[in-house]
Parts: sequence; C-alpha cells; structure tokens
Amino acid sequence: MKFLRLFTKGFFLTVNVLVVLLFLLACLAPIVSPEKFWPIGFFTLIFPFLLAALLVFLVIWALFHPKYALIPLIAILVGWKSVTAFVALNWPGKRMAEKPANSINVMSYNVGLFGLYREKNSAPTRDSIIAFVKRQQPDIACFQDFYTSEKPGDFNNREDLSREMKMPYRYFSSDFNRNGTQHWGSIIFSRYRIIQSDKIKLSKGPLSESLIYADIEKDGDTVRIINMHLESYRFNEQDYNSIEKIKKQEDKGYVAAKRIVVKMREAFIRRAKQADIVADFVKQSPHPIILCGDFNDTPASYTYFKVKGSLQDAFLKRGSGIGRTFASLSPTLRIDYIFASKEFAIHHFQKINSDLSDHYPVMANVKLMSVNK
Repeated sequence: MKFLRLFTKGFFLTVNVLVVLLFLLACLAPIVSPEKFWPIGFFTLIFPFLLAALLVFLVIWALFHPKYALIPLIAILVGWKSVTAFVALNWPGKRMAEKPANSINVMSYNVGLFGLYREKNSAPTRDSIIAFVKRQQPDIACFQDFYTSEKPGDFNNREDLSREMKMPYRYFSSDFNRNGTQHWGSIIFSRYRIIQSDKIKLSKGPLSESLIYADIEKDGDTVRIINMHLESYRFNEQDYNSIEKIKKQEDKGYVAAKRIVVKMREAFIRRAKQADIVADFVKQSPHPIILCGDFNDTPASYTYFKVKGSLQDAFLKRGSGIGRTFASLSPTLRIDYIFASKEFAIHHFQKINSDLSDHYPVMANVKLMSVNK
C-alpha cells in the first residue's frame, strides 16, 4: 500500500509539473510572436484546458498534500496576465434598461456572408440577420464576412442595411469582387457623419483582407472606428469533419492531421504579422479609438495582446465568464472583440446567443469622457 501511495503521488506530481511547464509556455504568447516561434500558437489554444487542469491539481493538493498546492498556485499567479485576459471576473450584468445620454451603442458581428455558401437559399438567414440587427439598434455596426451585390435579383446588403438600420453613413472594404457587381469584405455602418475613411491591406495576395477605419463626428469630437477581420485558418468542410473525427478518436489519419496543422501554422504566422500592422496603426491614431473585429485568435494569443496594447477590452470591463463568440469546435473560443481607448467609459457589454451565423454578435455601450486636445 505504501508503494501504491508513493507511486500515485509521484505520478500526479509528474503530470502536474508537465502541465505547469506547458501552461507557462502558453503564458509566453503575449511576448513571443508566432512569426518567430509558430508552435506557441497551439499552446494558446489549449491554455484554458491547462488552466482548468491546474485548478483541479490545486484542489487535489490542498485536500491531500497542502504543500504541493503551491506548485499550481504559483504557476497561476505567474500567468495571471493571461488568466485575467481569458476570464472576465465580473458578476453577470443585467440587460441595459436605458441607453446613457450621449453614449454610443457599438456592435461587432461576423455575419458569415449571410449564409451565402452554407445554404441553398440564404434569403431567410439574410432577412433574419437584418431584422435582428435592426432590433438591437446599434449606433455603430462593424460587420465582417460581409457580402453585397448589385446584380439584378441578388441582395444589395449595403443599401438594405443602411435603410433598415437608419444608418446613412458607411464604409466598405470590398476586398474581393466578381465582375464588379458582387463584393466581399468588411463594413462600418454609422448613424454619425463619417468625415474620413480608408483601408489598409493587412497582407499580400488575392485572399488578403483589410483593416478599415472611419472617423466619425460625435458631439464636436472625432472618434476613429476601426474594423478588421484577421487571417482565418481557412478550414473547409472536410477539415471541420476531420477535426470532429479526431476529437472523437474516430480518425487517426496522419494526412488529415498534417493538412490541418499546416493551415494553422500559416494562420498563426500571418496573424502575427497583421497584428503588428494593426498595433502600429492604432498607436498613430490622432483620435480616440473604438476597435472591432474578428481576430480569429483567443485572448491568450500574441495577436490579442499586440492589438489590444493599452486599449480597454469591453468584455473584460463589463462581461463575465469566458464569453465564447465562435459557435463550434470549442466552448473556449472568444475571438470577436470590441476594444476602446482609455478616453471611453464602458457602461455595458453583451454577447448575444444568436444562431444566425457561426459567430455570436457582441455589443458594447461606451461614452467618450475626455479628449486630450
């Protein structure tokens, strides 16, 4: 029995130390670019599971061998910066009863091309998304994976959303187009006058997307709205099916796993480069910023910390829990964000569990408090 106890303790201790090492490696992500060490990207994806394992070890050691509880406890404290970026430590807030005076309701939403390729008839999804957004009454709406068309019989989503949301001002990236009539990209809709707008390509190549910005005029102040869609893994239906089979241990195929890993590696590296471009652009802004986007990366990642810089994460200020925004693969994937400059007070944050896209929309209510002039 003594041997069994020693073996069990030694086994748990070894596993605990291994988890600590992996956890601390994941906690290096804020300062280690995947461009220099791409495997760091994988560690950020398993960060929440490593954190959960450490919490389990903390409880086990506290109950049976209290002195060993220091091992997971110290690791968690060392990685506290990443922990507090991953979990919002606030009580769940109630829905905002009334919009504060002079505040701005901001929405960020990857609309998934309005179901263009997921459904044979995407019209019901498209109509439902427009009706849904209209009910939320945003003052600023930033959409990613936006599709619009001027083809007869197709959907002119730019015009229709402007009209339905009563947002006459907009700026669209039109990153890809077909025959000059069908367009794909990111868009900013605004109730407030846009006085300047432009886009910045985030990478080279035919599939590269843009950071777009629009400077709006609000109560005599100028606010810069930024919207972006960072590099995705470009998984297709076959990849998603392979991932589900691997998770269920139904497929141990090397070829499928290798294909997925290669796509993820390329995405980690591209996003790191894009994050550097975005961070430089944010630093150069002459105006207070509201930044929205689908980062395709988690709060433990280099991408998140690089883009966020000194900005406020609306979810961490007013949200609670993990805040998952991607509907599939893992319950830990918060990849859609609203950030704001320090000049803003963040009054409210809401993630809305809508199944109209593979992303959940997020909303924040912010108010400009002071501008250094």
